[in-house]
Amino acid sequence: MGGGAGGNFGRTKGSSKREKLLKRATNQKLKNTINEMYRPNAKIGDGGLSDAIRHEIKTKQLVGGKSHIQKGIERLKNLENIYKKQNLNTTDKSIVKYLIKDLKNALGVK
Repeated sequence: MGGGAGGNFGRTKGSSKREKLLKRATNQKLKNTINEMYRPNAKIGDGGLSDAIRHEIKTKQLVGGKSHIQKGIERLKNLENIYKKQNLNTTDKSIVKYLIKDLKNALGVK
């Protein structure tokens, strides 16, 4: 069940990106972070924090009445710590790398 940093983590028929990530992740701290980053029934993009940030930056409108940029910065640090400090299997590492890359892209961070 590979899936590199790009991974096959997009939406599929009948399955949200959130559900797909949670199903593949095994590390509990990573699952908790995915839960924080992807809300059920979110309406913007894929329902994730990165798409909420992109929407906010592009439109200058808050999503759900609040800014997601600070939350994105916090989750990025959280993911980097998970990658450094947790004992992750190959799939979990792939998911973390994917989420870090997506958040950095949304935040405009190199």
